[in-house]
Amino acid sequence: MLAIEALKLALEKENGSIALYKKLTNAHPEIADLLSDLLNEEYKHKKKIEEKISELTKD
Repeated sequence: MLAIEALKLALEKENGSIALYKKLTNAHPEIADLLSDLLNEEYKHKKKIEEKISELTKD
């Protein structure tokens, strides 16, 4: 597996985690603060992965 493929797979996993935490936030508002913190971390991971993909795909 090439690095870019691994990063794209990781990006898919981050997007899945984001969707899950959003769904859980709606279903369990009593832990919304915790889920919000987790969402913020996932968004940071997603941004780093996207930046690395961009870096590796530059001409």
